[in-house]
Amino acid sequence: MLTQYGPFCRSCGIAICRDMSAKTLWQGWWGFLSVIITPGVLIGNLVTRVRLGRLAPPIPGAPGVPAVPGRPVLRRAAAFGLVAPVVIASAIAWGVARDPAFADVGACIHAEGPDTDPDVTVVDCSDPAATYVVIGKIEDSTDSEACARFPGTVASYTEDRDSQDLLLCLGENS
Repeated sequence: MLTQYGPFCRSCGIAICRDMSAKTLWQGWWGFLSVIITPGVLIGNLVTRVRLGRLAPPIPGAPGVPAVPGRPVLRRAAAFGLVAPVVIASAIAWGVARDPAFADVGACIHAEGPDTDPDVTVVDCSDPAATYVVIGKIEDSTDSEACARFPGTVASYTEDRDSQDLLLCLGENS
């Protein structure tokens, strides 16, 4: 976290605020806690930018040359830094949406590979690859006999992840 102190005119303050915000957009996402902290920093920079916009313009003849504010932050190459958290969040959401451990009753499943170790993913029910529909979900069990209480069960899928068992009772997708 960097802070710039000084007696700034409006032009100089806006120039520094834009530069620091652009650096935050590009560099601020690359740590575990940074993903949480960076949005707060950017909001703080936005509040500071509004305050700087209320300052008086540079006085002609004052010592020093006012800085040129430059292009707005979202028109700089650093604005592509906003893409990183969106891509990461989308990848996580896509992975979770396809993970059978998060499938609800009524979700459709595509299974391929050997019966002993199939590759199972959640798919849209209109997808031609959707071979099964989840008709029952039992946590803390891998006993496929428990699926007998769900009429229409034609297959089952078990998963043991981090000592948590999951049993999905599957019916034909029609």
